[in-house]
Amino acid sequence: MKPIQNTLVLLLCLFMAPPLLARELRSLDIENASIDLRVFTANGNKLLLGFPCDEGKSVAEEKTAQSLAEDGIEVWMPDLLSAYMLPDVKSSLDKIPVTAVTALIEQAMKTGKQVYLIASGPDTELILRGAAYWEQQNKPKLAGAILLFPRLFKSEPVPGQVPEYIAAVGHTRLPLIVLEGERTPNRWTINQLTSALGAGGSPVHAKLIPSVRGDFFKRDDASNPEEMATLQLDGLIKASLYFLGSTQHNE
Repeated sequence: MKPIQNTLVLLLCLFMAPPLLARELRSLDIENASIDLRVFTANGNKLLLGFPCDEGKSVAEEKTAQSLAEDGIEVWMPDLLSAYMLPDVKSSLDKIPVTAVTALIEQAMKTGKQVYLIASGPDTELILRGAAYWEQQNKPKLAGAILLFPRLFKSEPVPGQVPEYIAAVGHTRLPLIVLEGERTPNRWTINQLTSALGAGGSPVHAKLIPSVRGDFFKRDDASNPEEMATLQLDGLIKASLYFLGSTQHNE
């Protein structure tokens, strides 16, 4: 009976253990820096290149990446802050070379998949800068980009005045979708942001996520709707990719 009991205990432990993230760790040498790359491989024809810029601390993003990979969407998450030994503050973005971003795009393009970019908050500046520089080199077209609650103001907006945006805004031609929280003040300037992003020729669409603040999946004090939205983040991204794909076909 003892071997049978041991087997049952082992099986019970396996079922109770938390699932391991199906990721592959790679290292990419670029511009005198070694970039750690978390890759969630998938068999589909879409690849989502994300820039969390968080020194590898993105728990919700990794769970979402695993779920997307299970649905056939490959996800690459480079850790650019650690590569350049930068702290996790907004000013660090200016110190990341744009050529590092385009080198990552180049590697993603080599897979032959449709490459989409994704970032959240202030990190959206980085992918806009990278996409613009990529297009200037007459490279193959990117499929699109998802901007989650982008924070792209040049300075704090003044009520009643048209907001000013950072230089990276309005210099791309790829399809963009903006996802913003309904409970953030930034929702009131979303039309101005959409217009500014489209100044360079990008088709831009914006969607409000009901009952959540902008950075809902990074909050320690998340409300019930924000916790639910975090669990459904993969679905929001898949819907955005589908929408971007249809936008591309209609061009």
